[in-house]
Amino acid sequence: MKFAVKIFLVLAAVILIAAPTYAIDAAGSSLGNMETAASPGMGTASFTAGLGLADEGTSIIGAFGYGLSKYTDGHLKLGIVDYDAVSDLKLSLGADLKWQFWSVNDVTPKALDMAIGGIFEYQDYGYKSILHFGGTLHGSYPFALQNGQTVSPYGRFVMRVERVNYDDNRDTDSKLRFGLNGGVEWRFTSTIRGFGEFQLDGNDGVFFGIDFGLM
Repeated sequence: MKFAVKIFLVLAAVILIAAPTYAIDAAGSSLGNMETAASPGMGTASFTAGLGLADEGTSIIGAFGYGLSKYTDGHLKLGIVDYDAVSDLKLSLGADLKWQFWSVNDVTPKALDMAIGGIFEYQDYGYKSILHFGGTLHGSYPFALQNGQTVSPYGRFVMRVERVNYDDNRDTDSKLRFGLNGGVEWRFTSTIRGFGEFQLDGNDGVFFGIDFGLM
């Protein structure tokens, strides 16, 4: 346990060091993360309802997750976003995939749950659209409580290309961006989880969600 805490503190230090490098003028994600590094297992399905309160505006989020194998899972996400700079509601579409390569539950336990993955997100602003695509690194650790519930602090580092397409025929703008998400998953029961997290990626803010297991 002490070694796991040390590793988690090292990851936290890396996040704090990397935080100043993210682009302040980036559009950033409107969908958040709301996932730990642990994969739910093959054939599992869930639905997450979320709320984002960030610099660019407020987003209502729905996500469907599915376990593709023991250590691989993915999500399809839809967001309805009320951007501060746009008069009417807009849509965001997203997808992610991750593979867990470390598990605290392995036959030879690892210090943390860790995973790598990829993300895609499309944002419609009306006068422009933005595509995000890139890679992710996830870390988390589950702490069992005496009442049978589990609390898992988690973090996600994102390195992505942010591609801006303007409707007025201006040149497309593509830049490398970095993002950070950190939060806590609270597993209330075997099928219900709650999330609270912060996001630093240009669209800074907080996200909250509740996830329901479907199968």
